[in-house]
Amino acid sequence: MQRRFIAGLLAPVLFALGMPAQALSGPDCLRLAYPEFWAAQIAHTGPDDVLVSRSGERFVFDQHKDLLPHTELLNQADLKSQMMQPYSAGFQAAPPLPHQDPGRMRSHAFFTAMYGATLDEVQGHVVPVPWAPSGGSLMFTRRNGAAPALERVGRTLAQDAATAAYVRRPAGSLNWRRVAGTQRLSMHAWGAAVDFSLPHGLGRYWQWSGCSEQGACPYPAKVLKDAKLQRVVEVFEQEGFIWGGKWAHFDTLHFEYRPELVGPACSR
Repeated sequence: MQRRFIAGLLAPVLFALGMPAQALSGPDCLRLAYPEFWAAQIAHTGPDDVLVSRSGERFVFDQHKDLLPHTELLNQADLKSQMMQPYSAGFQAAPPLPHQDPGRMRSHAFFTAMYGATLDEVQGHVVPVPWAPSGGSLMFTRRNGAAPALERVGRTLAQDAATAAYVRRPAGSLNWRRVAGTQRLSMHAWGAAVDFSLPHGLGRYWQWSGCSEQGACPYPAKVLKDAKLQRVVEVFEQEGFIWGGKWAHFDTLHFEYRPELVGPACSR
């Protein structure tokens, strides 16, 4: 994968500078994760990083939204907000803290520019991806290596009957819709997320539990004790996907392609 190749090139440079890979800045992590979208260089204008796409669109990394309440930031996220909460790979031992939702803050302008502003535009990047655990296929974006990454996940999970059973029943990938109760487009609208009907009552979603965006939500701790689910999450993360079970506003059915958060150079 091109992303991993670039990471390999950067690693000795960072080492020579005495900097670990995790020291990469937010803008550099974004460029590394989505090389197909960005132009070659970051433009520096005063104190702010401006990322420029290959088509010439300009994105100010920090629009100074740090002091917005969490619920407002979800609706107005800039690229800095998107990178603000670290996503830690590996299975957590305890439920997330209130409003610990790494990955839920998304820059709408960024994802729309990259994947499409209409269903027709999105469909121009979407391809059927063979899904080995079910023998069927999933409609998923091919941009930034997402479709091949998803196919590799499926092939790996299908090698073990137990993990294959957990992801044998997809519950939706491409679906042009908004996040329930909001005006924000879902990652499913861009063909960059997939849900599964998990067995054993492990499929849990915060809105089904009657929780609100503003308040704390009792986390279903059962999902943290299932070894097979842990393996499923691990395989997805190895290919640049994040899991909605790591959110305080949990969505344990949900996996989305977010290599800027869980890629080899920028995950923490």
